[in-house]
Amino acid sequence: MTSHRDILMARLDEHQARALAVIRRGDRLLTPDAEPDPRLLSQSRWELTRILTAYKAFKHHELFDPIIRNGAPDKARLAEQMKRECEAMGAEFLAHVARCTNLDIVAHWSSYRPAVAKLLARVQAHMARERWVVDGLLLAPSAADRPLPVRPARIAVRA
Repeated sequence: MTSHRDILMARLDEHQARALAVIRRGDRLLTPDAEPDPRLLSQSRWELTRILTAYKAFKHHELFDPIIRNGAPDKARLAEQMKRECEAMGAEFLAHVARCTNLDIVAHWSSYRPAVAKLLARVQAHMARERWVVDGLLLAPSAADRPLPVRPARIAVRA
């Protein structure tokens, strides 16, 4: 029988796999010796935007928000932190999209290429951290969830 945790982790992995496939394609378009291809870069940027938007909605509504509402205090704080980090990463990515939407990529290739490569590396690192933290949030019991250890009672015997 598949657990709720397993289902959530599988869905997280699916979202991340879709994003990572586009990022890998982008990495090939952004190699130092690559010729700029504005059409493919734009297409990849918008595809990644759609995928990351769906991924963010999934994380917030099905992972972070329920833990924030119903989780133990230590898990709720961590879920809140992850949600803030997700918002910051999303804002950084959307700022990139706004800057690049009408940019002449060919004319700005020398600055565009390394900036986008760096951003994609940050997105990948953020996703890896998220997966690691979410796995822990869904798997490991928090201190409040763990039962206190049972110790044998000490009985004083008087002679």
